[in-house]
Amino acid sequence: MQFDKAMKLKRDAKARNLKCTHPELDKEYYLGSSTGDWVCTTCGESFSEQERDELFEAKAKKK
Repeated sequence: MQFDKAMKLKRDAKARNLKCTHPELDKEYYLGSSTGDWVCTTCGESFSEQERDELFEAKAKKK
């Protein structure tokens, strides 16, 4: 997902006071280059690779 799209999602989610569980993450790109981060496709929040791994591990433990 492009950085500018993620920022729009983040603004919209904040305006709606969205409580997101970050169900799906996508690689983040800026001007066509990978930033190395991951972004939630629902709310636009960015995660480092380590944060992404921790998020998925926590979700797996809940199942």
